[in-house]
Amino acid sequence: MVALHENNKVKLDEADLFFQKLCGNLSGPQGGPQLLVDFWEALLMASLQEAVIQELLFRLTSVYIDRVTRRDSHGMKPLKTADDLINSCSHYGVPYPWVSILTPAHFSIIQDHQEDLQKLQSLLCGPTLDVSSILPLLEQLPDGDNAGLSVHLLCATKLDRHESSIERLLDRCPQAIIPYANHELQNNKMTLWWQKLFPELCERTRAAGGENTILLSALKETLVVVAMELNPLEFLDLLPDDGTAHFFLPHLLECSQRNLMT
Repeated sequence: MVALHENNKVKLDEADLFFQKLCGNLSGPQGGPQLLVDFWEALLMASLQEAVIQELLFRLTSVYIDRVTRRDSHGMKPLKTADDLINSCSHYGVPYPWVSILTPAHFSIIQDHQEDLQKLQSLLCGPTLDVSSILPLLEQLPDGDNAGLSVHLLCATKLDRHESSIERLLDRCPQAIIPYANHELQNNKMTLWWQKLFPELCERTRAAGGENTILLSALKETLVVVAMELNPLEFLDLLPDDGTAHFFLPHLLECSQRNLMT
């Protein structure tokens, strides 16, 4: 069927109708029968037509979101796993390190749901999907657990909403904040290390009385980056004047020594 479509023998809607009739009543509310989804994934791997690619990306994203939201088993095993698609289709990207912390491989969900979630995350980590085109689909996906949160954060990050993403990660999964910053806060986003992440960590660590080891570790790692990027005066201006300066002095010293060497 993929070859027929690519040789202009069958249109996409005609192929859809064929699989719908072939599978009878197996189609879900939005996902369609698994054979149809397999066809879309295979066609996405083969097609060079931009309009077809964008249509397939939207359809597949809709399927994955619908299945992740409903969390029921669709019965038939998919032809391609998430790993298969990542390795063979350029539109699927390897999930970012911070995403893997939010939803690790042993995430406690059913296998079908795990595959659909990984495929959705991979499309969002890939180079092709236009996130703005799928925002209406996100309304049906709650972010109450890490699965939904990972998808919402991927979309927000793709739309350059880094500050709100930092806050949500610190609220919900602070152990992922440094991997997030290492991956996302680079180049023209580098200033967010000291303009957003550092003050957020200072405030939250202080509120926790310095007892939250995850926040404390993240603060120390952030200080290492800030000390490398700023000159001593800029670094000094960042330090809180609440009597905790001794905590920051080693990093200020490192910053000063690096500045002298350069």
